[in-house]
Amino acid sequence: MEKRATFGSLMKYGALLGLALIIIALIDIYLKNFIAHDTSLIFMLLKAAAYVFFIYCAIRFAVKYLYAANYSFSKGVKVGLFVGLIAAVLITVYQYIEMKYIIPDVYQERIEIAIEEMVDRGVPEEALGSVNAMMPIGSIIGSFLQALLISLLASLFISPFFKKQQPKNFNNEQINNEQIDN
Repeated sequence: MEKRATFGSLMKYGALLGLALIIIALIDIYLKNFIAHDTSLIFMLLKAAAYVFFIYCAIRFAVKYLYAANYSFSKGVKVGLFVGLIAAVLITVYQYIEMKYIIPDVYQERIEIAIEEMVDRGVPEEALGSVNAMMPIGSIIGSFLQALLISLLASLFISPFFKKQQPKNFNNEQINNEQIDN
């Protein structure tokens, strides 16, 4: 029962990370369309901070409630990747909705620019038709893999900061004093 509750809690951290990244993306779209400033660096840093914060919270939760005495680096990385997987699924669904309904013209412009660059390089016309069909799928798969990679990097960065609780070490003098007392 407790493992299911913890598993659900870790899923909540992934969902919160995904939701935070979607909100950041929506704010970025709004600012780019209505204010027309280049905010890509600011929002890239905000996304990185969201990954670090939510993966840190998830690993801290797992250390406290799931792996209390037997935490290891690899378990921390697994927790971070699991949280990142949940967030990646949400981001992928959001990006598909964004591509089809929110700002489809931006993606169509990207496809046209990519096709023009390929024509300039001398790519045959037959290959351009498949590129036009594959571009949205490649973008979605790329965002999924990017989210997993960032989660892995954040997990690798955060996991070493948590240590498992080591039993208290006694030196010979303390052992001798305890034997005398008994």
